[in-house]
This record gives sequence, structure tokens and C-alpha cells, in this order.
Amino acid sequence: MKTAPPTGSRRGRPARQGTLWATAVSLICPLAAAACGAGATGSPSPSATTVPTPTATPASEAAGAEARLLVQQGLGIGLASNVVQSQVTVLDGALLGSTSCRALTAGTGSSKVLQKSTTGNVTTATVDLYYDGSCAQPYIEAAATLTATNATATISISESATYLGPAGATLGVLALSESVVFGGTSDAISSVTVDGTGTFTPKDGSPPVSLGLECEIPASSSTPPPFVCSGAVAQPFPALGISLASVAPLTISLTPIAGGGDDDYGVAFSGTQSISESGAAGALSITTPTPTTFAIAGSGTAMPANATSGHAALFALFSPAPTGWTVTDAKDGTAFTLNLVSTTQLTGTVTTAAGATLATVSLDASGSGTITYSAGGSAPVTNWTLGG
Repeated sequence: MKTAPPTGSRRGRPARQGTLWATAVSLICPLAAAACGAGATGSPSPSATTVPTPTATPASEAAGAEARLLVQQGLGIGLASNVVQSQVTVLDGALLGSTSCRALTAGTGSSKVLQKSTTGNVTTATVDLYYDGSCAQPYIEAAATLTATNATATISISESATYLGPAGATLGVLALSESVVFGGTSDAISSVTVDGTGTFTPKDGSPPVSLGLECEIPASSSTPPPFVCSGAVAQPFPALGISLASVAPLTISLTPIAGGGDDDYGVAFSGTQSISESGAAGALSITTPTPTTFAIAGSGTAMPANATSGHAALFALFSPAPTGWTVTDAKDGTAFTLNLVSTTQLTGTVTTAAGATLATVSLDASGSGTITYSAGGSAPVTNWTLGG
């Protein structure tokens, strides 16, 4: 799978980078952490996605801002992975795809271009992604517009993506605004800087979640050296009367899988220097003081940095096991952990440093399900975003 820089330039791609480099020249995602592939979903579950109504606010520590921030950031990893992989497929379809059903190049799933047209330097396309390998079970319905600017070696992308659960219910809509900037020369691109912002609006009426990512990916070898991405998320929690926001850099490492093809990479990521704030409901947002940096706007109180580490068995939209990650509160050791336990389910916990369980999480292939608090009460998780 290949994507193209603006008309008239050439990518100078190393021989083995396959879809990885295609990803580099597309928008990576609107969040950090799994920006280069902590693929967190399994293959689809035949059951309907459960999106419960938030119940009474739990009185336990799990309902506090620190625990919510852990879960918010941990789920953001899954959303980031999902978006990077789906954006690769959407961009590839918009530039090079056909109307035939195509299996994804790594892992399970498939895609199909429903409509595509190009006028001058502007391309519009409708691309669907599917849970299954034969384009029968829709997952994402994406409508994208791509504009190439040769003078600045940039591709600008705007997109509206509707997400569906395994049983076909609409989960919500992700609106994206993205750019890809090529470094170096037209004959030898040395790096690709990607940045973008997005808003996911859940169908169940939960408040929108604001997202962002900046990432500069080197192009110096078939296996890029570790590189840093910076992501951001801001979200109100009406049940608690607060907003939480964070900007988190993470280091991404990619390893070719022995005996695999061009698209077969294992992924590891880690980070310890997140900047997080808590504020009144609706008081915080993500801003872009420069085209490639993020900041938290509004009146908020600083919170402790969280440490993140994780892995994925395969750089794919639906990664097999072992795939999972952990976000740990630097202040008291409380941790959110999520793992792929089968091809249809992920389970997670929020635990204290002493091992006491504060909450449990159960998700389907779309990253939707429920978080249940040990002290009582629950909240929906919709497409990797936390309700309540």
C-alpha cells in the first residue's frame, strides 16, 4: 500500500517500509501513545455494543480526577491506534484505491472505496472500513477531502468518520482536520511531520471529546529509530463537574517481525512527562499555539504526570495478542491496565498500588462497553472515549 506526496515530488522511501511509510505520509492520528500502532482491538463481536446510561457517581477514589485521567489517557491509546490505522486505509483509498473490496494488508478487516473524484489538486472520496474480511460488516464510514500544496510540500485533509458498533449501531462521529508536511527534497524525503486535531461526538449524547497529535517521523532507514509523538485530549465529565485535559509525549519504537512481510511490525511505546490539568466543567480545551504544538487552554489546576507503557503484536487495525498497555499515576501508583484477551474482547482494571481493584472495564472490538466502579455505579465507554 502506497500513498503519494504532493504532485511532482518523490518519497525516496527505503525498500522495506511498506505500509509503515504509507502511514508516515498520512495523518498519524489525533492522539498520542499508540500513534504508531498499539493496535488495541480484536476482531468483531457478533453481539450488540452496550452503551449504558451513567449511573450514580461512585464515592470511591476511582471516581476522582486522578483515576478518571488515567482511564481517559488509557482509552486514548486505543483511539489513537484505531485512527492511525483507519487513516492509512482511508488515505490510501482516496489516492489509489478501487471500488473492489480489499482485505487490509495486516491483520483482519477490509475496505472499499465507494466514491472518488479529483479536480486539480483536490480529491474527495468516501471510503468504508469493515470488521470482517469481505466488506460485509461496516465499521467506519469516512468522507474525506485531500488538498495537495506543492509549494509547501503539504497535504491537508479534512474528514468526517462515522463509527459503527459490531451489531451496526452508530457510535458517533469523528471530525478531523489534518496536515502532512514533507521534509528534505523532492528526491529524498528525510522526515514527515504530521499534525492534526479532531473532535469525537458520541451518539449517546455524552459531551464531545477534543483530540490532537503532532509527530515527526524519520525516514532514514527501513526500521525508523525511536521517535517522539505528542498528543492531547480534553474532555468534560458532567457527573463529576470537572474537565480533564492532558498533553503527553511518548517515544515510539518499531521492530520488524522475523519472517514477516513489509507490513509486519511489532510496536512498543512509553512516556513519563505528561502535562495534565483539572478544571471546572467545560473550562479546559486543547489549543495549537504553533502548527505543531499543543497546549491546555482555560483555568485549570496542574495534576501529577502519568507514566505510560505498552505493546502490540502487530501494526494493524485489529492486532492479535499479546496487545496491551498500562498508564500509572506518578503520585500514588494507581494504574489503568487494558489487555486484549480474545479476538472479540478487551478487559481492563483500575487498581491501587497495593493491588485493590477500583474499577473494571469490558470492551468489544469497537472499543465500546462499560466501566464498572467497585464502590458502585458505572459509565459508558464509546469508541475509546469515557462517559460520565
